[in-house]
Amino acid sequence: MRIHPLPILSLLASIVALLLVGLDIGGTTPWMIFISASACLVALSVLTLYLTSSPHRPLEVPVEDFSLWVDAGEPAKELQRLGPSDLSLATMILRADLGSIVSNADLLGSRLSIALAKPELQDLVKFKLEARAKELSSFLRGIMVSLSEKPSQETLTGLVSSLERAANMAETILRDLEGISLAKRGVGEAYLLPLRRATDRMVRDLKELKSNTESYIRLFLLSSTGGSTAPSS
Repeated sequence: MRIHPLPILSLLASIVALLLVGLDIGGTTPWMIFISASACLVALSVLTLYLTSSPHRPLEVPVEDFSLWVDAGEPAKELQRLGPSDLSLATMILRADLGSIVSNADLLGSRLSIALAKPELQDLVKFKLEARAKELSSFLRGIMVSLSEKPSQETLTGLVSSLERAANMAETILRDLEGISLAKRGVGEAYLLPLRRATDRMVRDLKELKSNTESYIRLFLLSSTGGSTAPSS
């Protein structure tokens, strides 16, 4: 370890000053002896702290830190107030809520990556949880792209199928995390708990987004059969 010269020079200067006082060079007083001894002690303490301090380590993001998680609330609930003529607005709402879920999927993948780097969980690499979380994020982004096309009933129908698949993907990750947690104890289990909770929330958000989209699509079916198309309050 490279030692900075300043603490050493301070200690040497204090020792020299103490020796000069002890040799009575230039006349001394009790206060001079006390001050020189104190300076020597301080310099020695600084040098000791410098040599024994642990090397600086970059801050690690805790696995349990989901402070950036976006609360999706009740995804696409606003669709209940819209009718078939509000298709463009409905698509905008779906894109916004799905965007929040995509951000959460990215965050989940990031936290899984941190967790799997822990010594207690390195044996979980074989489950490919991180890769599957990235696949889920990529799939959700693909759904976002499909919503950028011209709004139509067909687009929303395809959205329902895609959301069901995404929910199934997230649910398989959740089941694996739950199964792994049963086999882990102590620190390993503590790392997995926030990941399980986050994945469970994502599954619920995807299922609710799918359900509310299906309810909105029914308005088109009612319209085509001559039924009432008034939005629910």
